[in-house]
Amino acid sequence: MFLFSFLPLSTQSQPNKRYVFILDASGSMSEKWDGKTRMAVAKEKLLQVLGGMPKDVSVGLVAYGNRIAGCSSARLYHPIQRGAASIVSQKISNIVPAGSTPIAQTLSVVGEFLLNDVQETEIIFISDGVESCDGDPKAVLYQLKSSGKKFRMQVLGIDIDPKGEEDLKRLSILGDGNYYPLKRPEDYDSSFKRIFFAQEPESAILSNSESKPLQTQDTSTNYQNQIKILNILPYEDGSESGYILNYEYSGKTNTSYMVQLNLYPAEEKLRSFPIPPLRERRMGDLTKHQIELKVGPEGKGRFVFPLPKGKRMKASAELWDLTGVPKILALSEEKPIHEN
Repeated sequence: MFLFSFLPLSTQSQPNKRYVFILDASGSMSEKWDGKTRMAVAKEKLLQVLGGMPKDVSVGLVAYGNRIAGCSSARLYHPIQRGAASIVSQKISNIVPAGSTPIAQTLSVVGEFLLNDVQETEIIFISDGVESCDGDPKAVLYQLKSSGKKFRMQVLGIDIDPKGEEDLKRLSILGDGNYYPLKRPEDYDSSFKRIFFAQEPESAILSNSESKPLQTQDTSTNYQNQIKILNILPYEDGSESGYILNYEYSGKTNTSYMVQLNLYPAEEKLRSFPIPPLRERRMGDLTKHQIELKVGPEGKGRFVFPLPKGKRMKASAELWDLTGVPKILALSEEKPIHEN
């Protein structure tokens, strides 16, 4: 009986929806898990999902391992193609787990051959481990986002230890998706239900910070321009450490916007003159700022930045309208940045 028979997948799929499945076919996927191998369970669950997809959904497949030795095993097994669910199912059935875990190389393959800056692609990445080669998956994801590739990456971790889960969670954050821990085979069902049916990101994995929307200075309408800091999360990559700040904004019109990140010391300086409207600090207090350019009435984004050692910092984000003379529209709540 199809896993989602109570709510057919075809009723939820959007027109021209694009899916890429990344399957871990490293040697550890041959280990036993609740009486079956991890690969056998993954195949069973994936075939159920693919079998319930509408015929016109676009599907692609990438995998690593599959009896290819070394750290260059990432392969494109099928490009994104409309109506390819049955073909992808056949290719998944023939995959045999053996090899290393080159996640960074795999993401590079996906970015090069399957992603674009026009249509958003949903990536479903299933893995029972973290990067085992010399690659940097986080850097690859950041580069893909910076280059304008449109995608969301959902990460499903099979029986991962706490340290590995933290690594995979960071990847899901950088991929604008969520992390789903699979502690038993049944967890596939609830995870796929959330991925394919939930319209909003899951909040169980990331604790979102509340922020107050600021009303636009245009009082002729009740519409609110607003920007919100969703969360500020630490990351470490070898000797490098810092923070990832995720934000979302909404604007009044379909125009060009700028989002500016401001980093301040936690201790405020004495102010000798009034602060302009919608500005919490004078520019002289700034330790660092970054900007991103956006188009469209709403969107999400992130800033990645190092934290100066030994300093307690705060962050805020500003939304600017770049139509004509630039003007600030909204300011997020100021959020503390905590060193671990």
